[in-house]
Amino acid sequence: MSSFPLKRSQIVGAVVIIVILIAGFFFSHELSAVNAANMATVVFEVKQGEGFRAVADDLSAARLIRSSKAFDLFALIGGRGLALKPGLYRLDPAMSTAQILDVLSKGGTNEVTVTIPEGSNMYEIDAILSSALVIHPGDLINFHADGSLEGKLFPDTYQFSIDSNASSVVQEFLTDFNTKALPLLNADPKDAQQNLILASILEKEVPDESDQQIVAGILLKRLAAGIPLDVDATVCYAKIMENPTSTPFCPALTALDFEIDSPYNTYLYRGLPPGPIGNPGVSAIMAALHPDRSPYWYYLSDPKTGKTIFAKTLDEQNQNRVKYLESN
Repeated sequence: MSSFPLKRSQIVGAVVIIVILIAGFFFSHELSAVNAANMATVVFEVKQGEGFRAVADDLSAARLIRSSKAFDLFALIGGRGLALKPGLYRLDPAMSTAQILDVLSKGGTNEVTVTIPEGSNMYEIDAILSSALVIHPGDLINFHADGSLEGKLFPDTYQFSIDSNASSVVQEFLTDFNTKALPLLNADPKDAQQNLILASILEKEVPDESDQQIVAGILLKRLAAGIPLDVDATVCYAKIMENPTSTPFCPALTALDFEIDSPYNTYLYRGLPPGPIGNPGVSAIMAALHPDRSPYWYYLSDPKTGKTIFAKTLDEQNQNRVKYLESN
């Protein structure tokens, strides 16, 4: 058996191949996502006239890419170094360098479409807007800490600029409210605030529009008789107000929650709460303005179907509780 010594050129060639493979491995790693599990979106701006090397440094500083040098080289090799367009972009650390370059080459936008569901309270709306990067968390809540915006943040579909200030966002809501809700409420100007509060309760409590009118009649009848309203949705709101940073959405209620000492707790305090508990749409406002008379004094919601179940007497209401609530 004989052996053939490798030629120097072969050794050099092998070394070169190994170096290329190692370099390729590290280059590939430097181009991979910073954190494939982190999809927390951030707003990134490419400024007008900014060179791609400066963009690379900004991306690196924002921890959106692993290496600005690898980004530079990849952009040059792919011919995209001069293709980056100015604008605002939604990026996250789960994106690879190639994906980020692709996004930055298509052009940014500074607008986002946001839909506010009917009945959403100001804490929920703050969470919706901040998750869409329109505002920072807490901006809407802190804009009027006295809660005077509640009820006037009209539920609708909006076009907002990313990273807006709270003042401009609030003005959009108020313009919509003044156009679509205020004319309806002004049909009964003396009771406009009461009707807005009532509509906010109906929006949270009753999904069906015809049932909203019946419940409006029930609640107004109970108010006139001096009977506590006993509305769960107002207790939810009182609980959220105690700690809005824990959850802005209505949590599951416990027995202790019904003891919360708040004027929004309609189990403890008679009459309507001092302000709206959410932001009603047109149908709930119309129901508040046009309540239906009925023989009912009580109601509850079937958790399985969402249907509103009515009762004429307290005994009938208690039977419905056993049937629809305690049996589930």
